[in-house]
Amino acid sequence: MSFSPLRIRQGSEAAVPGSRDGFAALLRELEPGLRRFMGRQLGDADASEDAVQETFLRMLRYRQHSEQGEVRALLFRIAASVVSDHRRQARAKQADRHCGMEHAEMASPEAQPDRLLADRQNLDCVREAIRRLPPRCREVFLLHRFEGMSYRDIGRRLGISERTVENQIAHALAVCRRALGEYRGRTFK
Repeated sequence: MSFSPLRIRQGSEAAVPGSRDGFAALLRELEPGLRRFMGRQLGDADASEDAVQETFLRMLRYRQHSEQGEVRALLFRIAASVVSDHRRQARAKQADRHCGMEHAEMASPEAQPDRLLADRQNLDCVREAIRRLPPRCREVFLLHRFEGMSYRDIGRRLGISERTVENQIAHALAVCRRALGEYRGRTFK
């Protein structure tokens, strides 16, 4: 069973407005939702449990509140703050694990011959796929990918809608992806 500051005086369940017992009863009522929230946000059971406890501790500052809506809003505002703190601490821990480049073994800056060959073959495959595209589709694709033109500019230049440009580019990408997949022995739908 986990520790919870809400386990204090559980015998007095009645939520009397303005009383500490009412505050504790409200928190006990909201505890399952808080645990689900923390679990979804942090993904780790231990971190979630720590975050729930931290939220309860921070909530003790607000014992004078007893209205359910006010307590619930405050609880989840504090919970979001606790989640942010946990994430910030996790990032700081990751930064501590960083090792400098001066200690790392570097790979050769020159590409390996087998990698160069594979890249050339992939490029040839994509070039062939582009060459086989219908003329308008190929033109739209080349203008966008190699000339850097926007969908709007291509549409104006060719007298077609932006939606048509978008569809043509999506078709060209699908053809290229399929050709590469078939070349590599995989299938893409």
